[in-house]
Amino acid sequence: MKTHQYLFLLLLLCCSCAQLNYLDQAQNAFNQGASLETNLSFGEPALLGQPSAAGSQAMSLATPDLCYRLAYSQVNKALLKDSQLKADGVLVNAHSLRALSAWKLGLYAQATESALAAKIALQDSEVPLPREAAMMTALEGLIQADQAFMAVQKLKLDHQKPNVSEALNTMTNIRKQYEVDIVNSNGTGKIDKALSILDKAKLEVPGRADIQTYFIMSQLAALKTWLDELDQIYSLLKAFNFSSNNNDLKRWFDQENDRFTQKRNLYMGQLAPLLPQQKENVMYKRWEEWLFN
Repeated sequence: MKTHQYLFLLLLLCCSCAQLNYLDQAQNAFNQGASLETNLSFGEPALLGQPSAAGSQAMSLATPDLCYRLAYSQVNKALLKDSQLKADGVLVNAHSLRALSAWKLGLYAQATESALAAKIALQDSEVPLPREAAMMTALEGLIQADQAFMAVQKLKLDHQKPNVSEALNTMTNIRKQYEVDIVNSNGTGKIDKALSILDKAKLEVPGRADIQTYFIMSQLAALKTWLDELDQIYSLLKAFNFSSNNNDLKRWFDQENDRFTQKRNLYMGQLAPLLPQQKENVMYKRWEEWLFN
């Protein structure tokens, strides 16, 4: 082989290794962030694995947000040469990882853009990737759930000290906001859309208990947002004395509470068979604590 041909091939190999290394670092950092976030959510100490150099950096940062930032940075570097990633058969993985990292950072436009890129790359992929496909389907639902959560947190802050003199107007506005953020008769409420999209994503991976479990717990997290909204509304109904003297509002609240209960029972019933020890599993019991009050 001529020297210049050898050097050219060596250069191609080095470029490939560099892009794969960036992608590996991004995946490692994302996994560290997800592990840390999960353990923090369930009140357990972080149990981190043995990562690569980038993963070690992520572990020392010790917050999910910074791990996700590292993942987003490294996957963006990998995607600077997307043709090389395509040649190596990992372009779908890279776009999917960028989408998930952006979502975790609240960069919803970038997340949606990358999910679309991943779906396009999936059409060209010779290897079926059902996990990545299902995650990209689910992503819009996860974003809707996040946006609903933020809206409910704002509602709590706005009504910490309810103004009794404007009680009826306040409840009218809250009911309208509830239909935007949670559920309405048209199926366009953010939580309603999130649950529906995640239901569709579950159908794409019927044999994957791990992914099914993740999607169901994402639905339960969305239900926690729904419950928080109902709790806030109930507190205002009591503060304004509407729970006893306004039959229309009381009927509406009871109807929405029943609707929530049906969804909660449905998804809790789906979760139990997927977990070791089923209803005795610590995760199942934690969701019981959060969703049954």
